[in-house]
Amino acid sequence: MKQFLFLIVTLTILIKPLWPLVEYCVNYDYIKNELCENKAKPMLNCDGKCYLAKQLAKESKGEEDNPFKKNTSNTEIKQVVFIEDLLKIKLEHLFGSEKEKKIVSNRTLVSTLFTKDISHPPELS
Repeated sequence: MKQFLFLIVTLTILIKPLWPLVEYCVNYDYIKNELCENKAKPMLNCDGKCYLAKQLAKESKGEEDNPFKKNTSNTEIKQVVFIEDLLKIKLEHLFGSEKEKKIVSNRTLVSTLFTKDISHPPELS
C-alpha cells in the first residue's frame, strides 16, 4: 500500500509540469477558436500556441517561486586543512624497512610422483 501511494505521489509530481500540454491537446478546438489571441490573423497559424506558451510560462514561474530558496543563508564555512611536513615522514614508513624485505625460504624439492601409493579399489567377486 505504501509503495502504491509513493508511486502515485511520484507520478503526480513528475506529470504536473506537463499538465498544460495535456490540457492543450484535450481542449485544442476550444483553445484554437476561443482563447487564441491571434485568431484574427490566420496567416500566423497560431492555433492556440500563444495560449499554450502563456500557460507554460505560468507553470515555469510557479516552479521558480521555490519557498526553500528564500531561506538560504550566505554564511561561509571555513575549511581547516592539516598538512604534515613531508620532511618529517620517514622513508621507512613509505617503502618498508630492510627487515621486511628479506624473505626467508626453505625449498625442499620432492622428485617422486607418488604413483606407487595409489590404492586400487577392491575387486568384485
